[in-house]
Amino acid sequence: MDVKGGHTEAMKGTEVGFVKSIRNFVISLDGLPTAKIGDIVKNDAGLRGWVNALLEEKVEILLLDEGTIVPGQMFKATGQKLTVPVGTFLLGRAVSPLGVPIDGKTLNKTNSSSFELDRKAQNIGSRTFIDRQFDTGITAIDSLVPLGRGQRELVMGDSHSGKTDFLINVIVNQKKTGTICVYASIGRPTTRVRHLIDSLAAKNALSHTIIVATSSTDPTPLIFLTPYTAFSIAEYFQGQGKDILVILDDMGNHAKIYREISLLSNKPPGRESYPGDVFYQHSHLLERAGSFKKEAGGGSITALPVIELNLNDFTSFIPTNLMAMTDGHLLFRSSLFSRGQRPAVDTSLSVSRVGQQTQTRLQNLLATKIKQIIAQAAEFETVSSFSFELPFETRLVLKQREIIFELLKQPPAAFIPREIQAVLLALPLTSFANSVEAETIKNSLEALINTLSTNPELKTLREGLLKIESIEELCQKLEALLPKFTKVKT
Repeated sequence: MDVKGGHTEAMKGTEVGFVKSIRNFVISLDGLPTAKIGDIVKNDAGLRGWVNALLEEKVEILLLDEGTIVPGQMFKATGQKLTVPVGTFLLGRAVSPLGVPIDGKTLNKTNSSSFELDRKAQNIGSRTFIDRQFDTGITAIDSLVPLGRGQRELVMGDSHSGKTDFLINVIVNQKKTGTICVYASIGRPTTRVRHLIDSLAAKNALSHTIIVATSSTDPTPLIFLTPYTAFSIAEYFQGQGKDILVILDDMGNHAKIYREISLLSNKPPGRESYPGDVFYQHSHLLERAGSFKKEAGGGSITALPVIELNLNDFTSFIPTNLMAMTDGHLLFRSSLFSRGQRPAVDTSLSVSRVGQQTQTRLQNLLATKIKQIIAQAAEFETVSSFSFELPFETRLVLKQREIIFELLKQPPAAFIPREIQAVLLALPLTSFANSVEAETIKNSLEALINTLSTNPELKTLREGLLKIESIEELCQKLEALLPKFTKVKT
């Protein structure tokens, strides 16, 4: 131990600490009497540590860089907090949780600011009622499981159910809305991050997107900080009155990383070996989302945390925690994905506890009616297996469900406005259901959407559609116009 060097540093006014014990990336230091959580310390080799806990006889730090640490080594207080540089220069870029570019280009940090990573969520007095709909441009979401700007919606499902494709489509569609997207890739393989960047670049969606990424080979503390950086970047833009979408992919990885840190820090394990404060860690993070008053910068932060789970067991610890701290969930199924449903969302088991209040009366009525038809058809399908001849009403409901499922299948990166979504979902409630087969719609959906969007004779209907107060009134208007847009090619 270089005691003489330690005294010299102390005489200069710089606090120092000496390594007492090492457990992988968790380092215990003796010294640093005025250290605070989130402070950065550094040794002579340039290795940085982040103060994670203040205990009676030691200060615990997490090592942010890879290197060799030995007992007695000295760390100096830097007087700096754990921060990330933020600014418009981040748009279109991929960075590490500490703001270091990982896309092979340099950052031009013009007019940059620094934001602490672990910031407190804004208080209730700075928030406003969520009354604006978050437009994904996807019919199954915007119409049946709507999201509000500032909502926290859990995206969950089994593997190979199309969650990532859905999230990419949502980001691409934000070109139409002006929303800035921050994608946090938490400990994912480098190939996944590269695929994400290439996919967004190919669809011209990088200009309004920021990617914060760590790979599975990065230091564990760095992976842990990934979602915190994403929210800090989002809060910078929200403070300028902008609407932000934050995607956290995925929180299951983040929970495992926090479990690893906690076990190495000798925190007592609880259920499934996770520490008792894992709920706090995630809720404290997601509370930073919301819709904010002008005095607090205005704008909104909409959060989509993601988790992969086994759909045969919904009771595992982390998924139930996340369900409890969010405003609903979108449930993806690989069985729907394999049948060609895009997005593969099970609308009957998906929930949005905030989004409905952002919809018009017509959208609410349509969503309720469509869900009723889907549920009713599921019951009739069970009964129909015991009967050869079905009543007309039963056959009609079964056919309506087939048509609805085909109308909910959406081409990739297609943005469908809300008024067009309303027309699509109302069509099965008109004589359209009797005159067109589901297979016909499958072959001509894009042409149908294009006609509804561009036909000048339908302009008046489009402009005033969402002000209509009842499904019956909408169906009457559509019946008169059916010949204009139902001439679809088989």
